[in-house]
Amino acid sequence: MAFLCLCMGAVLAIGQVCVAKEGMVLSWPTANPAFAQGKPYGNYVQPTSRENPIESGIYGCVRNNGFKFHEGIDLKSIKRDASNRPLDTVFAAMNGVVVHVNPRAGDSSYGIYVVLEHRELNPAVYSLYAHLSRVEAPLKVGSAVKVGQPIGRMGNTSGGYRIPMERAHLHFEIGLRLTDRFQPWYDRRKFTSKNRHGKYNGMNLVGFDPLAFYRSYNAKKVKHPIDYLASLPQVAVVRAKSTRIPDFARRYPALSSYDGKGRAPTLWDVTFGPAGIPLRCDPAPAGTSLPAKLRYQVLSHKAPPGCCSKCRALAVRRGTSFIPSNQLGTYLELLLGN
Repeated sequence: MAFLCLCMGAVLAIGQVCVAKEGMVLSWPTANPAFAQGKPYGNYVQPTSRENPIESGIYGCVRNNGFKFHEGIDLKSIKRDASNRPLDTVFAAMNGVVVHVNPRAGDSSYGIYVVLEHRELNPAVYSLYAHLSRVEAPLKVGSAVKVGQPIGRMGNTSGGYRIPMERAHLHFEIGLRLTDRFQPWYDRRKFTSKNRHGKYNGMNLVGFDPLAFYRSYNAKKVKHPIDYLASLPQVAVVRAKSTRIPDFARRYPALSSYDGKGRAPTLWDVTFGPAGIPLRCDPAPAGTSLPAKLRYQVLSHKAPPGCCSKCRALAVRRGTSFIPSNQLGTYLELLLGN
């Protein structure tokens, strides 16, 4: 098993197995040791082109002069065949279960991709591996995978645009799923293309910065994802009406104070971190209300830190107050099932 294991800050040699006494075991998703060795981005990140800065391959508002968001990181190839096709194996970053496999490149801008859910963790984050040239043959939905297990090979597959072979890479994400009721929302929006990915459509997945997550893990600040999420700044808190209990609150109990007892709440306070990652989804305090004409009310807003200031603003000023941005409005619709 040739993978690079980052065992609570200890970098083990490729091929060694890491055993943790408690908390998660986190592995780099390729065999490239550059990140673990503390080398600069250029040693492991793939930029969008030779002309663009290396930062175009990291997380955040890094595309189109800062006006296009990138949900994960792009990891470069370090092993090619005689035809310049990548030979890099892609590995599971954590123990998990395969929840989605897209085997047809043209069906998604992610190309051929795999989504794992890490149910041993708190909360049970997903990880996503995109632009693969192939998926390991035994892998299918429901397959259990171990940290460092091969799940595919790096490639340049995509749908709707072409990734040049010289820029073949792994797009890697870690994050949270907004709702299990994605299809009804998708149908109401009347998109012209069919949703071929169920609730694992990219619009329903919100990533956080993988590099910051790995750095926190290496610094021994993180035993579970909840530790990292709790460290993120609160960018916006929104009070919202909902006709049903958000499945997000049930699925990620560590991120909600909802206990399932008593009368079902109709008002929820949703806390968002940088780029819109949901940090909390709590019933609003007893006795609070929302004006009848309002669906959402921004209770607090703080300009997001550097990564998301241009292309992922969560609220916009209207007079003396703020309203949710279009992006945040979409996230609220999905979270609350409205």
